[in-house]
Parts: sequence; C-alpha cells; structure tokens
Amino acid sequence: MMKKLLLIFLLLSIIRVDAQYKWVVVSQMPYPVWGGQVAYDVNSNGSKIYILGGFSDSLQKSVDWIQEYDIDKPDQLQAWKIVGHMLRPRSQFVADVWNGNILFVGDSSSSTNVMESYSPTTLDSISTTLTSNGNFSRSFATGFINGNVFYIVGGNPPTQTSQPYIVGYDLGTNKIVLTSNQITSDLNPKQQMSFIVGDNIYIFGGATIGISRAISRFNIPTKTLTQLSTTLIENRAEGAAVYNAAIKKGFVIGGYKEGQDSILASVEQVVVNSGDSIKVSAGPALNYARKNFMAVNYKNMVAVFGGQDKDGKVVPYVELLEDTSLTSVKNNAQIPSAFELYQNFPNPFNPSTEITFGLNKAANISLDVYSVLGQHIIQLARGDYGAGKFSIKWNGTNKFNNLVPSGIYFLRLLVDGNIQTKKMVMLR
Repeated sequence: MMKKLLLIFLLLSIIRVDAQYKWVVVSQMPYPVWGGQVAYDVNSNGSKIYILGGFSDSLQKSVDWIQEYDIDKPDQLQAWKIVGHMLRPRSQFVADVWNGNILFVGDSSSSTNVMESYSPTTLDSISTTLTSNGNFSRSFATGFINGNVFYIVGGNPPTQTSQPYIVGYDLGTNKIVLTSNQITSDLNPKQQMSFIVGDNIYIFGGATIGISRAISRFNIPTKTLTQLSTTLIENRAEGAAVYNAAIKKGFVIGGYKEGQDSILASVEQVVVNSGDSIKVSAGPALNYARKNFMAVNYKNMVAVFGGQDKDGKVVPYVELLEDTSLTSVKNNAQIPSAFELYQNFPNPFNPSTEITFGLNKAANISLDVYSVLGQHIIQLARGDYGAGKFSIKWNGTNKFNNLVPSGIYFLRLLVDGNIQTKKMVMLR
C-alpha cells in the first residue's frame, strides 16, 4: 500500500512539473515567413528579437528582410517593423549572435560560401560580408555560436561536394578549428536540431533516407561523436532544439515525421544530468503544428515564429513558452457583462497577490505591471482569451525573475485597444 501511494505521489509530482509550462500565442507576424532564422542577444536583456530572411508565401520567393519584433510593445503595429536587409535573400540557413552582431551562413541553394554580419545598433540597415569559406555552402544545417566559435552541423553541401559533418569556425582568427565526420559512412543528415550544454553538442533527429529519432553527443575537447542509447519519443526533422540555461531545460520542438498527420505540434523536454546523460520526456504541445519554423531563447522563455502547416502554408502566429507557476492563469468560467480589471487582493501585499480580470467576449489581451516612473516591470498575460473571468497570481518579481522593491505599481489591462489600470502597493 505504501509503495502504491509513493508511486501516485511521484506521478503527481511529475505532472505538476510538466504542467507548469504552456505555449501562449502572443502575436501575429505581419510579414510571416518559413525557413528563416531568428536571433536574440541574451547578453542585452533587451526586448527586441530579429527574424532574418525566409520564404514568403505572399511573394512566393525567399526574401532578404530583417524583421524586428519588440516583445514588450503590446500594440501590433508598433511591435513589428522591417529594420534592414541581407545582401541576398536566404532561407534554410544558420544564424546566431556574436559580440552584439548577428552572423549567418548557408542558403537553400547551397550556392553561397559567404558569412554576413548585421549590427542592430548601427544606422546602416544593410548587412555586410564578414568572411567566406567553402564549408559555409550548405543548406538545412543546424548550428550556433559558442564563445568565438561558429559550429555548423550537417546539411546539404553543393552538388558533388564533400564536407565535414561538423565544422567549428573561429571568428577571432577566421580559421577552421574543428572538423568531424559522421559516425557512419552515410550521407550527412539534414534538417537536424541541436543545442550546446557545457562542452557537449547534442544533435537530435533529422533526415537521411528516412526520419530519425536518434540523439548524438559531440564532445568538443575530445572531438568525439557518440550516438546515445537515449532517443527522442518521436521521429522528427525540420523542427528546432533550444536549451535555456536560465531554467536548465532543453526543448525539441515541432517538425515533421512520416505518415498521416506528419506535421508535429508535440514538444519533447530534455534534461541534461550530471555525467552528461540526458532524460527525454513529453513537454507541452504547441498551439499550432509547424515545421521549418524559427525558435530562440528569450530570457527564461522560448519563442517560436512562422513555419509551415500541414498544407505547406505559412503559420503567422508567434508562441511563447511560459512558466505558468510564476503567472498561473485560471478561468473561473464566469462571463461578465463587459471587460473589467478588478482590484488585486491582498493590497498592499507581500509576497504575492492575486489579480483578476473579466472578458465578456473572446479578445486579444495584454496584462502588464509598470512602476510609478512608467518602467515596464513584467508581462503577466498576453494572447487570445475566451470569454470568462481569469485569475493570475503575481509573485512580486520582474521580467528578469528578480524581486521588486517596496513601492507603488500600476497594473494595466489592454483589451482590443482599450485600457484599464489599477494601483497596487508592495510592502517588503
């Protein structure tokens, strides 16, 4: 009996841990694309995310756009703008941030060996050529920058060209400092997903002859590539893998597999244990199944942009993976006569308070906390909500997960362009 109770307790604990994450639709791209890349400078602590290139359904071609999305701006028209252009249209490439600049290599045609650089802080809105190398000429690769090294994994090289499976390019010395071939003599996989934790690159799934659910680990100091006994739950390719160091969790997101309902909304959660072993479990599913999309770390969250649905059409919706244990939302199923923001309780409060708002119809909302000086403290809720009464617990932290000091704060609810505010008092 005791063993059965312990098992039930453990299962409930697992359910609670997994249930704290939820994908929330926070925006709609005015210029949606698939097959592009996304970049966010984690060292900036800013609110601007950049989407580069991709394929536009409306234009039926790859584009050279550099789009900026300011996640802190609730107004759709103000949140999005095209701020620059790449030297050439690109899709199916690799991009990341180095010293505040966005660097990118590769293209769907595998025809360019040029690395370009774009600086969000300069007035020049056109990217520049940084360097070139034959190993950059590949499509459907995965990769990232770690330290001064740009790692590129897999992908399709130009026709009749042989390339190493993994390449490390030192951006400081402009030299190839690492190469590694595949475990077998098969063709290099494409459409794989990868992230780095410590000295190890973890590589997930991908496509060669079929779709894989294999997981490989490449140790950088020893240059050793090992196929792990642990595998993904589902075969998948053309998704995305993101490891968020702030929450110490990785996510393998979306993509496609063989058979019916091949486009995936499912997400797998990856925990890297001591000793570099990993544990894979089911995570929260996306609201919209998609492949060929863009995903990036944003502070202690993950953001997903664009992609293709089961019909090959672009998915315009932006989804954000949020920890609902910090801002847990519950629907009380009571429909008010109009939208209303109620006074938080308790008020004054310490350490947390409950905030309630009501909607008389489905609406796109944003619920934010501001200081008396107008500084944005945290966003508690954002996205499409149905009619009903909703309660959210705020634990008195800002968007960087730091406790806010004692003082007066303003709660603002924006519903379809209409605003209501309430004053709150935090007492430490």
